[in-house]
Amino acid sequence: MPHIRIYLIGITSALLWGCGGSSDSETPEPPITTLPEQNSYMISTSLSEGGSITPNSFELAENSEKTFLIGVNPGHELESVSGCDGTVDGEKFTVSNPEKNCTIEVKFKAFQYTVNVTTSLGGWVDSPSHQLSYGESAKININPNSDHFIESVTGCGGTLSEQQYTTGNINANCTVDVKFSSHFPLPEEGIERIRLPVVVHVIENEYVKISDEQIYSQIEATNQHFRALNTKDLETIEDEFSPYIADTGIQLYLASHDPDGNPHSGINRKTAQLSIITLDNEYAKAEKGGIDAWPNDQYINVWVGYARDFQGALGLLGRANIPGFVEDRIIGVVVADSVFGVIPPREPRFDEGKTLTHELGHLFGLIGHTHGVPTDENTHRHLTCDGLPTTQCKNSDLAMNFMNAETDDKDQKMFSISQYQVMEKWLKTGPLQALYLNNQDNN
Repeated sequence: MPHIRIYLIGITSALLWGCGGSSDSETPEPPITTLPEQNSYMISTSLSEGGSITPNSFELAENSEKTFLIGVNPGHELESVSGCDGTVDGEKFTVSNPEKNCTIEVKFKAFQYTVNVTTSLGGWVDSPSHQLSYGESAKININPNSDHFIESVTGCGGTLSEQQYTTGNINANCTVDVKFSSHFPLPEEGIERIRLPVVVHVIENEYVKISDEQIYSQIEATNQHFRALNTKDLETIEDEFSPYIADTGIQLYLASHDPDGNPHSGINRKTAQLSIITLDNEYAKAEKGGIDAWPNDQYINVWVGYARDFQGALGLLGRANIPGFVEDRIIGVVVADSVFGVIPPREPRFDEGKTLTHELGHLFGLIGHTHGVPTDENTHRHLTCDGLPTTQCKNSDLAMNFMNAETDDKDQKMFSISQYQVMEKWLKTGPLQALYLNNQDNN
């Protein structure tokens, strides 16, 4: 039996030896594959005012895409969007397959609106039209002429502070309407209001100082005289003469623009050691140190300055340089500074501003005076008070007339109807016709 056991063991060993190595029935494991690493890039955004973009930034892998949403604020529109080789579809911007870090640039544009400004007669604004972006406001400077004031300013949701109107925040086209009112009523029917710009040339020095307020007061007083609105004076005129009081319709205002069209106060100042009462009229000649006249077919020129003699006594109060009697460059009126305006202190006896009124009467065709020896050069003295041939009253009877140079200011009170007729003709068809015609739009 031992021999059999050994034999079996040998066979078993041989069988085991023959089964060594891999079995054909087992599946080998697949090799491990490593995917290539995928890059990501930063997509940034940059935008102007007027909207938004979402998200503000995004890390985007290559071979992928991202859509950004664009928001537009009220009153704006999308002007442009670009960058990162993206594509736009309305308010969507899609970036695909980025290859590097990049930036999306978004630009918005505010809607544009127009604010128009309309003005009535009697003043002006710095600009009649303003272009504004959505939400902006305009500041409008309003300038009434010296014979007018601001009555009202409306429109565009604004507010008025002194002479500046500030609109509300603009979100549509709109109009600001400025209305001016005259300090003086319209003349009665049949009398034309004739508004004429004045430039006051002031020759200043250590003896002559005159404020803007004094100049304003003079223009206002002279307008009252020509418009027969000096009520306290007129109430004292005898009943027999009161029917002949004339509202001439003539109304003055300080020029608002110079001859080149630039805004101006109508007050022109220069320091010079000159008198306004000189034979060669140096005050009106720039080459002599004075101030040249502005074109007398557009403006009334008035020179104000020193008018005293070497002892300091006041000499001639004023003078009119009348067309046809003098060279064109000095046409206008000169007035001593101490009798110009009505704000105290003024020269005693001549403190009511009537010197300028008297001299303008001459400039407007009232040659000569209502007093004194009759001559051919003071023919208005002989006219009837109302211009009618049957009227007994003559201008020479009007001791209270502005053209009576022998009276003090307190006694000069009126122009007559016939004097008004002379001045109207002088302006409309006479030597000052160009001045009248060039200012028709102001009336």
